[in-house]
Amino acid sequence: MLKHQHVFEQFIQFENHYKGYLLARREKRYKQEVLQYSSNLEENLINGIEHLKHKSYRITQMREFYEYFPKKRIILAIPFKDRVINCAAYNVLWPIYSRSFYEHSYGSVPGKGTLAAVNQLQYWMKLVENKTDHKWWIAKADVSKFFFRVPVDVQLRELGRPLDDPDMMWFLETAIRGDGRAFGLPLEVGDVAEAERIQGIGMQVGSLISQMTANIVLTPLDHYMKRVVRVPYYIRYMDDMLFLCPSKEQAWDALGKMDEFLRARLGLQLNNKTAVMPYDDGPEFVGRRIWPDRITLRKSTSLRMKRHLRYVREHYATGELTQEYAMSVIVSYLGMMKHCDNDALRRKVLEDFVLVRKSKP
Repeated sequence: MLKHQHVFEQFIQFENHYKGYLLARREKRYKQEVLQYSSNLEENLINGIEHLKHKSYRITQMREFYEYFPKKRIILAIPFKDRVINCAAYNVLWPIYSRSFYEHSYGSVPGKGTLAAVNQLQYWMKLVENKTDHKWWIAKADVSKFFFRVPVDVQLRELGRPLDDPDMMWFLETAIRGDGRAFGLPLEVGDVAEAERIQGIGMQVGSLISQMTANIVLTPLDHYMKRVVRVPYYIRYMDDMLFLCPSKEQAWDALGKMDEFLRARLGLQLNNKTAVMPYDDGPEFVGRRIWPDRITLRKSTSLRMKRHLRYVREHYATGELTQEYAMSVIVSYLGMMKHCDNDALRRKVLEDFVLVRKSKP
């Protein structure tokens, strides 16, 4: 494997940090934190670079909150000055790591995304429907609490494979460990109090580095499934995997090998949602149900969407949300439904989404 040197030198260049700033402020340029940083931009960029050069850089306290759409999850948001540095690192690291990614990995990969993943899976379903006279099977798997269980040493090991640069590895470990808090969760339960979280496992959900690291950690699994297990049609979106097999027995056997690899190589395991079904039963993937001849929103996705839109209407009425934000939400959902066979749902959403401010007493 080609080992990359002098990556840290590229990382700490002023021009790269300015590009990192532009990436970090995208769609956030009028937030107070961003405006404050931007008001003294050159000095702030240089200050960050100097801290990196002298190994005195540390992530300041992260802000923890929950996101409820599409599902409840903990988000750890780093301050804007740290986000700039995070994005500057991403600029130089992405070209190194992405060249080894499996071609049908679609999560957090520029130019791909959920629509491309759905279209690719449906294309394969049509392919197996037309080319054989026997029924194919689809295996669905995802990693149990991936973002909150992946060991830090595994993250650093996989990040270090193409790098021969101790300085860059120092930064990556600093970024991964964050502000020192624990964010690992036990396997058996849902969320726990911060005092009960586990050190040494898990990653921050919400940064470009963590999104990239998630793909890097699971890339060996992708290549193992294709080159060693040799499943013919395999697709991954972050920690959700599906693959097609010509028999039910082959599908279960491949799932067993996948779980063995996850446990032995990555310190992870599949969750209890793992299943095998006929390929044309409408498996769920990235918020949709997919058949060879149609695509619909998953029922739970449509319910979450309705709840979210109701939340937006109610909080717009009280003045807590702006019209700009409310319209961005509805446009996003309409865009998602545009590529699904959900005409009745689309009409219902448009009929119900009426924005009215409550009059003040």
